Amino acid sequence: MPEPAVFLFVCCQFGCEKTCKRELLSRYTGLRFAFSRPGFMTFKVTDESIRPGKFQLVSTFARVWGWSRGKAKSHEPKELAAAVTEIISAVENSSHFTMLHCWQRDTAMPGKSGFEPGISPVAKEAGQHLLDAFTPQRPNLRLNGISQPGQPTLCVVLVERDEWWMGWHDAATITQQWPGGAPAIELPQMVVSRAWLKMHEAVLWGQVPIQKGDVVAEIGSAPGGAAQFLLERGVTVIAIDPAQMDPTVAEHPSLLHVRRRARDVPKRVLKDVRWLTIDVNMPPSYTIEVIRDYVQIRGLPVRGIIATLKLPDWKLAEDIDNYRQQFFQLGFPFVETRQLAFNRQELCLVALRKRRTASRPRR
Repeated sequence: MPEPAVFLFVCCQFGCEKTCKRELLSRYTGLRFAFSRPGFMTFKVTDESIRPGKFQLVSTFARVWGWSRGKAKSHEPKELAAAVTEIISAVENSSHFTMLHCWQRDTAMPGKSGFEPGISPVAKEAGQHLLDAFTPQRPNLRLNGISQPGQPTLCVVLVERDEWWMGWHDAATITQQWPGGAPAIELPQMVVSRAWLKMHEAVLWGQVPIQKGDVVAEIGSAPGGAAQFLLERGVTVIAIDPAQMDPTVAEHPSLLHVRRRARDVPKRVLKDVRWLTIDVNMPPSYTIEVIRDYVQIRGLPVRGIIATLKLPDWKLAEDIDNYRQQFFQLGFPFVETRQLAFNRQELCLVALRKRRTASRPRR
C-alpha cells in the first residue's frame, strides 16, 4: 500500500495569503498549494526531504505551521472534539503529545475594529471541549501553554466554527512554542498606541537582549507606544520624531524627545546609543538608508536593530532577501525577518551583532 500523502498547514495574517503562498512555493519546490481560507492554508508535500523529524519551515510570513492531519466538520463542538480525538489517536507516537494548542484563524487584519491575534473566546471553549475529550487517554495534556523547545504539540485550528483542522509540530522555534504563533500579551489600558504590542513581540521573538540602563534611539517614536514598552524595562529612550509625543510618555524622566527628522539629529546626542529601532511610514529602501546613515556614516556602535519595514505594496516582499543582505553588509551577521502577529501590512527585521542562542534556523 502506498504511504498516505503528507500535508503542511500554515497560518498567516488575514489578507497576506497570496504573499505567504508565493514565498513558500518559490522557496520550496516540493510543496503544492492545496487549500486556503483567509489566514489559513495547506500544502501537499511532494518531496521526500520534507518530512517530520528532519524539516523546519523557514518563512517570513508563515506565523505558525505544522503537519496536517485533515479536518473535522460538525455543528456540535463536542462531536468535533470527539472526531479530532479519534483522528489524532491514529497518529504514530500520538501518546507523546503533552501540549494542546487550539486557536482560531485571524478574522481581520490586526488592529482593525479592535481585533488582535490571540486565543479568542470561541477557541477557549473549543479547547476545553478538546481537553475533556482527550483527558481519558492523556490526563497530563495541557491546553494553550507555552511549549518547551522541541516539545511535540497538538494543533487544532478553528478555520470555521464548524470546521476544525488538526495537526502537530515539534515546537522547534519560539513562535511554534506560542499557541497560534502569537505571544499571549494584551494591550494595557493606559498605553498610547499599538506600537507597544509590536515592540513587545519583536523583543520576545528576536530574543533581543536589551537590558535595564541601555540607551535606545527610537526613530519614528510618536505618539510613544513602543517607547512606553522600552521605558517599562528600565531603558533610556532617545525619541526621534518631529511630531508630538503623548504627554504621559514625553514627561518620563528617562525619555529625551528630539523633535527633528532622523537625519537632522546631532551625533553628540546619540553618543551613548547601543540599540536602534525604527518605525516610519516610508518604503523599506528609505528605512534602510536611514539605518545606514546611523550605523555606517555616523559610526554608532549599536549592538542591534529592530526595524519595521512597511509594505505599502505586497510586491515589496519579493525583495526581503535583498533587505537582509544589506544588513549583513552593515556588519550584522544575525538577521531575521518575520511578519509579527501584531504587525499590519509590514514586517519586522531584527539585526544583531551577537546572539545569545541559536534556537532557530537561520534565514
